[in-house]
Amino acid sequence: MDLLDEISKVYLGNGKKAISLYQEVREYDGTTDSRTIYKLNTDSELINAEFNTFLASTATPNTEEDPFNYKSAYLIKGQISVGGSDVAIKMISMQTPVTTLKNKYWFNKGKFEEYPHRVLSLRPTIDVIIVDTTVYFLTFAGENLFNMERAYKKECANRIQEIESADILIGMDNFRRVAETGHNPRRFVSFNQKKLNALKKKSVIKQVAKQFSIPLDETETKFDATAEGAAEKIVKFLCNKGMIDPIEKIAVEVDSARQWQK
Repeated sequence: MDLLDEISKVYLGNGKKAISLYQEVREYDGTTDSRTIYKLNTDSELINAEFNTFLASTATPNTEEDPFNYKSAYLIKGQISVGGSDVAIKMISMQTPVTTLKNKYWFNKGKFEEYPHRVLSLRPTIDVIIVDTTVYFLTFAGENLFNMERAYKKECANRIQEIESADILIGMDNFRRVAETGHNPRRFVSFNQKKLNALKKKSVIKQVAKQFSIPLDETETKFDATAEGAAEKIVKFLCNKGMIDPIEKIAVEVDSARQWQK
């Protein structure tokens, strides 16, 4: 209970981890806003397989094995009351709970002796909270729990294949190289299928090319992904990172596009 009290003080206080510093809770979309708590349902394709593995491994913990063999994270689980019903909750810290003390001494029988042994050190900071069937990411370290880098790289590969099949651009090899590099793979979490479908109309390709300064091929019916910067612009457009300002009527880059709240 002392640890839970300390965790409560960290997040309900006025420090750097205070929950009041977060601006919103929204669906996980691949963006990296440190003031946003991202959430996913446990049946999401991004985490479903890894979540089931996690659930199975924590349901029947091995009490016989050396606990110091587990160095990657620690888990606190229990129940909370929501609307009069008990709901399962799990809090996970991705910081290693095992520490080896160096240059630390304890006073024993009138003298100080070095204590260079491993100890369990549970820090009062949480990266992931699972409430019933919803996963909340308080930090990006929580992505490692479900190996999400592999998930959005797989999503990226699938979407690239769809784009190639749509036949909307030339220079597919260059487009693939750019799309699979840097921050782009996680952008595909927000891939907009409707935009890809719309680009199959040549009139739409011309319009988008003009609005977002994406060069066209010689026939003016396909994007030219061989041109410098073109592939990056195509990725951003298809993944809701490019919009048209309604007043200035110009293309703008956005962190994430979501439906306007009425």
